[in-house]
Amino acid sequence: MSSRSTDPTRRVRHRGADALKVLAALLLVALLVLLWSRWDQEAFIAWKQQVGVLPFFALMAVLPALGVPITPFFIVAGATFGFATGLSGSLIALAANLSLSYWLAQTGLRRPALRLAQRFDMRLPDFDGRRDRALGFILLVRVTPGPPAMVKNFLLGIAAVPFGLYLGVSMLVGGVYGLSFVVLGESALEGDPRKLGLGLVCLLLAAAVAWALRKKMLR
Repeated sequence: MSSRSTDPTRRVRHRGADALKVLAALLLVALLVLLWSRWDQEAFIAWKQQVGVLPFFALMAVLPALGVPITPFFIVAGATFGFATGLSGSLIALAANLSLSYWLAQTGLRRPALRLAQRFDMRLPDFDGRRDRALGFILLVRVTPGPPAMVKNFLLGIAAVPFGLYLGVSMLVGGVYGLSFVVLGESALEGDPRKLGLGLVCLLLAAAVAWALRKKMLR
């Protein structure tokens, strides 16, 4: 039997981390419900009359590469433009943001990051041309909770994972979460509690799948 399975301290730490993740998810759900219940429709109508589709999604493509969280963009996109435009525009902006982040990591950050890793005796994974190893690494990074999306994007770019795999997996994972948040935003636009519930269910299911996948991969 491995030392990991027999170490009670480690088991307690893992259980504590899992409990914190569940608590964070519940707090997020409570915050979304609170925001939905306090939605100022008149202020939002004034905002909607001023914002344009192209400027909004252009900002969504660029600002998350500079550290701005992308989640609020998904919610506002659904609330402002509805499901169809909000989701399609968000996916295009997400693809542009992922591409921009990968390019920045490859051109401006890779050499300094590699020098820093060598100084602290750290190593980036060596995929040795094997796409299955690269795919496993991308999935593990994507489903690991905690680090901001920008950090994950730059890490994968610095690690020089194949761009096609990086973009495909990242769009799949990010698109599922984006869909959930766009539905939540549209529920605020229409004042529909059923869509609010649907968005929350989709979000919780996505989080549960990501947690189960990460746990399986770490084994």
